[in-house]
Amino acid sequence: MSKLLFAKYAGKNLEPDNSIGAKWLRLLDGLDLASVVKDKRTCIKMHLGGGTGFTNIHPFFARKLVQKVKEAGAKAVFIADSPGAVRDAVERGYTAETVGCPLVSHSGLADRYCETRAVSPVFGEFREVEVGGEVLAAEALIDFSHVKGHGACGFGGASKNLSMGCVTQRSRRALHALEGGLEWNAKLCTRCKKCEANCPNDAINMGHDTFEVFYHNCKYCQHCVLICPKKALTMLGGRYRDFQRGMALTTKTVLENFPIENCLFLNLLTNVTIFCDCWGMTTPNLVPDIGILGGRDIVAIEQASLDLIRTEDLIPGSLPPGWRQGNKGHLFERLHGKDPYAVIEYLAELGMGERNYTLQEVE
Repeated sequence: MSKLLFAKYAGKNLEPDNSIGAKWLRLLDGLDLASVVKDKRTCIKMHLGGGTGFTNIHPFFARKLVQKVKEAGAKAVFIADSPGAVRDAVERGYTAETVGCPLVSHSGLADRYCETRAVSPVFGEFREVEVGGEVLAAEALIDFSHVKGHGACGFGGASKNLSMGCVTQRSRRALHALEGGLEWNAKLCTRCKKCEANCPNDAINMGHDTFEVFYHNCKYCQHCVLICPKKALTMLGGRYRDFQRGMALTTKTVLENFPIENCLFLNLLTNVTIFCDCWGMTTPNLVPDIGILGGRDIVAIEQASLDLIRTEDLIPGSLPPGWRQGNKGHLFERLHGKDPYAVIEYLAELGMGERNYTLQEVE
């Protein structure tokens, strides 16, 4: 049974030493960072957000993590994300000065510094992914993730941070394509063009009587499906479990580059929103801030993260206008219609960890 450290957001009193910021430092001290990073070039993989969003991981947490990694004897340390996220990171307060280390595009400025790695076992036509060269050049990996909901796979956490965040745009597109395609209902459509205006990849061209998708750019993220006020767009196939299996396989492919003892997983459960940070916008928190988890087992930390997000804690008024809950499953399943535990099930099947865990609370 995997042991996870848990820093609860709420303090037992108002003393600063019992605040989440102080507990964060004690959680890091309890993880034996030296055994992971000492004398190693260390990559901290984060998602740095985008657009007008600001509920990604606060730079304070990143800076203190970098300090602790350096104190633990890392040969070098850097924070990595996709080219666009790194380019715009300053808008969310991330700079080399604020976090204490370089911010690096995992695949270079042009998203071409990568290596093609075979996926094992092969899943239909999904046979390979392009992993960022900077990630592969590291000797230790810290997966620092913000947990939140996600329209395509139910939720985003440690696995999504690696599977979608360590590969090129081409590979992200291949992963999303596992879900299916897009269908346009011209009778329902009012030609408001919200789908075109809000597509993060400029893949949609809406004419008076035409709807065209440039599938070279489309990554099947479903932003257009969710934002359409008339529900004129639908996802063909809806094979979200195929997408989750693809994420699990890609996560395995990334982690196979590192000895298990050189990997660490940190999940932040604050600002838990209905949509992923990749939407480039911030929406109300669904539940009160929960805390931070840390450990060596990606399966256990994902399982614990979902277990801590409870339907009964849903904050009134936090859902988007007109949004309704379903009546079964995890809170994220009630909202997105997709079982978020599926990706954990697949990770466990692939031998990436175990779903049973114990929590040791950081005092």
